[in-house]
Parts: sequence; structure tokens; C-alpha cells
Amino acid sequence: MTTLEHTACETGRAGFGLAGFTGRALRLCYRAMRMRSDRAAMQAMPDYLLKDMGIARSEIDHYTSMRYASDADGMDIRNAG
Repeated sequence: MTTLEHTACETGRAGFGLAGFTGRALRLCYRAMRMRSDRAAMQAMPDYLLKDMGIARSEIDHYTSMRYASDADGMDIRNAG
């Protein structure tokens, strides 16, 4: 696990001060960039690969949304397969 991923996985350690706010903001920014990257990767996939993963093209936005990703328990679609 890289330092950036480790930082993104930490919960409850950031305080209420400036450092805590900065840490939470950086984690949110990192997650947003990753979701955009995942969405672009899935949009570039052919339909047969999406079908193998059980995802319809119309569901890509749902599976790469911030809300769904926070419930995915660390699922990384880049390493699936």
C-alpha cells in the first residue's frame, strides 16, 4: 500500500484543526480524481468486458459515484480481473 493510499484509508485520526481539515480535503480530492479515472477507464472498455464484470454501460456513472465508492469497502476496479 502506498503512502497516499494509506492516507486515504485512515479514518478518525485527523483532528478538527487545520491539519485535520487539510488531510480530509486531500483525501476527498484524491478519491474524486480516482473516480474520474475509473469512470474514464470503464467508458473506454468494450461492451463484452463490461458484461463480464456484470455492469451495463448505463450503470458506469452509478458504480463510479462517490457515494457508491464509499460503500465498496476498498473495491478497486483497476485491479478487478
